[in-house]
Amino acid sequence: MKKTAIILAFCLAAVMLLTAVAAVGQTTPPASTPAQQRQQNLQEREQQRAAVIKERIDLIIARFNNNKDRHIAVYNATKAKVVEVVTTMSAKGYDTSKLSADLQTWDQMVQKAAADYATYVSLLQSAEQFTPYESGGQFWNAINQARAQLRVVRQDSLDVRSEYQTVIRPDIAALASQTPKTTTAPATTP
Repeated sequence: MKKTAIILAFCLAAVMLLTAVAAVGQTTPPASTPAQQRQQNLQEREQQRAAVIKERIDLIIARFNNNKDRHIAVYNATKAKVVEVVTTMSAKGYDTSKLSADLQTWDQMVQKAAADYATYVSLLQSAEQFTPYESGGQFWNAINQARAQLRVVRQDSLDVRSEYQTVIRPDIAALASQTPKTTTAPATTP
C-alpha cells in the first residue's frame, strides 16, 4: 500500500505540474525584449507621422485648389482696370505706350508665377505616391524638390506684386502729368 500511495502521489504531482506548465504557456504571450519593443514603438510612430504628412500634403493641395479661382479673379479684375485706363486714356490722346508695354511684361510675370505654382502642386502630388519612411528616400527627395519650387513660387509672387506697385501704378500716375495730344479733325465743307 505504501508503494501505491507513493506512486499515486508522484503521478498526481506530475499531472499538476504538467497542467500548470500548459496553463502558463497558454495565458502569457512570449516575452518581447526591450529592443523589440522599441522597434515596434518606432514603427508605430513612423506610421502616425506618415499619416500626418500625407494629410498635410492633401491640405496644401486643397488650399491651392480653393484659392486658385480667387487669385485668378483678382488678377483678371486688376488687369481689366488697367486695360480700361489704357483704352480711355489713349482715346483722350495720352501716350500709353509705356503702360501698355509694362502691362504685357506684368502679364507674362503672372503667367510664369501661375505655371511655377502649378509645377509646385504637381511635385507635391508626385511626392504623395511614395510612402514616407518606406520609400528609400524617394519621398524626401520629392518633398525637397517641391520645397525648392515653393521658393521659386514665393519669389515670383513677390516679383509680380513689386512690378505692379513700382512700375504699373507709377505709369498710371505719370499719365496725369501728361498733356494729351489733341488731334484736330479736318474741317469738312458742305
